[in-house]
This record gives sequence, C-alpha cells and structure tokens, in this order.
Amino acid sequence: MQKLKLNLGQPTLVRRVMLSLLAAFCLVWLVLMGRELSVAIDHEDFDRRVRALGDNVQVTLNGVQSEEAARTALAATSNLINQSYRDQSVPGILALQLSRADGTRIYLSPETKGTPLPNLGVDIGSTEIAGQPFRIHQRRVGAWTVTVAAQKISNWWILRRMGAELGVNMLIALPLVVLPLWFAVRRGLKPLQELSAHIVGKGGHDLTPLNIVPKYQELKPLATALDNLLDQLRRRVARETSFVHDAAHELRTPMAVISVQAHVLLKAQDQAQRDEAEQRMDHAIARASHLVQQLMEMAQLERGNEQGLSLQTLDAAQMARQAIVDLAPAAMERDIELSLEAPDALPHALDHHAFLSILHNLLHNAVRYIDDGGQVTVELARVDGALRLAVSDNGPGIPAAEQALVFERFYRCAGQNVSGSGLGLSIVQRAAQGLRGAARLEAVQPRGCRFVVDIPAA
Repeated sequence: MQKLKLNLGQPTLVRRVMLSLLAAFCLVWLVLMGRELSVAIDHEDFDRRVRALGDNVQVTLNGVQSEEAARTALAATSNLINQSYRDQSVPGILALQLSRADGTRIYLSPETKGTPLPNLGVDIGSTEIAGQPFRIHQRRVGAWTVTVAAQKISNWWILRRMGAELGVNMLIALPLVVLPLWFAVRRGLKPLQELSAHIVGKGGHDLTPLNIVPKYQELKPLATALDNLLDQLRRRVARETSFVHDAAHELRTPMAVISVQAHVLLKAQDQAQRDEAEQRMDHAIARASHLVQQLMEMAQLERGNEQGLSLQTLDAAQMARQAIVDLAPAAMERDIELSLEAPDALPHALDHHAFLSILHNLLHNAVRYIDDGGQVTVELARVDGALRLAVSDNGPGIPAAEQALVFERFYRCAGQNVSGSGLGLSIVQRAAQGLRGAARLEAVQPRGCRFVVDIPAA
C-alpha cells in the first residue's frame, strides 16, 4: 500500500497527458454548451422557428376548402408536435388556433385548456397563457387566420438537457481518443526507457560516450547532450587525476629531502653538518609549504569558476599598489625596481580573491626569475571597456619554443636554476578565465617577458 501511495504521488508524463486531454474534453464540452445555449435562448432564432411552424401549417392548409378538413388537419399537426414534446419530456406546449375572418374560432389546441389565443394585431409578439410565456405568430391562410403559440422553455432546462446530451456524446468519444493516445504516449516513451536502460547498464566508472543514434528526431538533442556531459565529466576526471598525480610527484621531492635531512640531523657528528642539514630541511619545508598553498589556491579557483565568482566593484589600481608594497621588501633585498603605471583609481567589476591571485602570482614570478638589479613594471589601463593588466620585466625571457607551455600546470622552463612549483602562471590563467578574461604572454625584445591579462566589463 505504501508503494502504491508513492507511485500515485509521483508525477508521470502519461498521467499528465491524460489529465490534459480530460481537461481539454471538459473545455470543449463547456464551449459547446455555451454555444448551444446562446443559440437556444436567442429570441430571433426562436421567432424564426415559430414562423417556420406557421409555414408548415400554411403548407398543410393549402388546397383545403372545408372547415372540417382544416380543423382535422390542424388537430393532427397539433397532436403530432405536442406528442413529440411529451416523448422528449419537453416542459412546454405548442398551441394552434384556426379562426374565420370574423374572429370565430374553428379550432383550438386542447393543451391551452380552453384559453383562447389573443389577436395581437402583429406578425409576432409575446403573451402569457396560464402564467407561462409564449411567442405568438399570426398569418392569413385563405379564408382563415392561423395563430401559432410556442411556449418559451426555461434556460435552466435547456442547459441541463443539452449538457446531458453533449455529455453522453463526449463520454462516447473520450475512450476512442484516450486509448489510442495512451498507447501512442506509452510507445513514444519506450525509446527513453531504452536510453535509460543503456545508461544504467554502463559501469559506474565508464564515462565513454553513449554513441547512440536515436531513431526519433526529438531524442537526438538529449543523446547529444548526454554525450557532451559524459565528455566533460571524463575530461574533468582526467584533469583531476593528472592534477593529483602531478601534485604527488611534486611533493615527493621536498618530502624526500625532509626525510633525508632529518636523518642527517640525527646522525650528524658536528655542528656544521647539522647546520647544513637544517638549512636544506628549511628550504624543503618552504618549498612544500609554497606548493601546498598554490595547490589550495588552484582548488579554490576551480571551485569558484564552477560555482560562479562573486563580482563587486573594486579599485584595481589600489589593489596593484598594495601588492607592490607587499612585495617591496623582497625586491629591495635584490635591488629590483618595482614601478606602477596606472591612474589614481580604476574601478572594475572583479572578484577580490581571483584578481589578487593574478597580481601576486605575476609579480612573484617576475621577481623570482629576474636577475638582481632588474626592473618589473606593472601597467593598468582600460582598453575598449575591458581592464588590462600587464606585468613586464627585463629578465632572461622565455624561449619561443616554450612560450605556449608556460600556462600548463607544473611546467617549468628548462635551464632554470630557481626553485618553483610551476603553478603560478596556471593559477593566473584559471583566475582570468573565471573573470571571463584571458591571459597571454608577449615576448619583449631584446629580452624579458610581458604577461597581459584582459578582463571584460561585467
């Protein structure tokens, strides 16, 4: 019973289509009811029907000469119509009256119970007979005057009668429409069920494309979207696996150094050996700490890019000035000149952490790899509505063959004698992409590098 309740509470496409069809049938029934009711209560249409009865009586009396024959013909017509009313349970009567030219009655329908039909002196008009409303039509037929009186039926009875008749027809038509449609919907959902079964049949670690070519055009976008999703997941898993592998590989060296130097510290016989081992251990710890910090920074940027960065209007010029101030002590130790070319204020929609990562990594890279006494220049400007940050130096530069690889994770240029993780420029690129921008490297002649980051307006 609990399972049945859960199934009934779970919406299904078949049930939705069937309920929509039922609602459409009800709407059609209401529209037809309204149309038929408007026709039934239309006075002009009712008067046309009354005149049509007069036409029929005139045709019946054409060629009749005697009053007895006319009385008989009119009585037969009255009995036939009123019997039809009774058979159909119509709450009303039709009264016919035949009079001579001088007004003497020859015939009066018994349904009036002796109440004569008035002479209104007009083609058609209204009157009451025994408290009931009638429409009366009079016309001359040869030597006689024929009066036709039709009782007006209540709108409520008309509504109920038509509702019942239309309802029966709709109930007959409903299964004839619902059953084929239900079958068609069930058959139409079968390809989806087959696609679902194919996906369930794949292993939990199988992210290869489905490679299904649906027979129905409507399912092709779904199959393509699933293949694209699997491709994105496969690429992401591959990136994360590669990232973890590379991170473990990079951490292996400083961890090994720490282990070896710790052993040396324990076994060292003199102070000089201990000092050297301690210095090497401190260097390895600093390298490992820097690598872990950059790994965490990269992970935070990856998460921010997926969830969407928090943009706010920040002063890029002020942030650049503060980044230069923070790095100034390290630069002064090596006689490196830091300069900034920027307006006093440069507001732009930025994520604070992402833009700060770009500034710090570009500046730290420039200071780390430049020769003593070198120069690093930071430029900030607005170009075509976008924020442009450029960090240039007069260091040794990067060989042309390696310039396309510098933004790869853990990539370090050959021949460098400066320690590093190879993550700084990769972090810059990911942060720029999160801000919907791009980072690029421009070679500087005769030596040096110029890294440019363009961040569009929000």
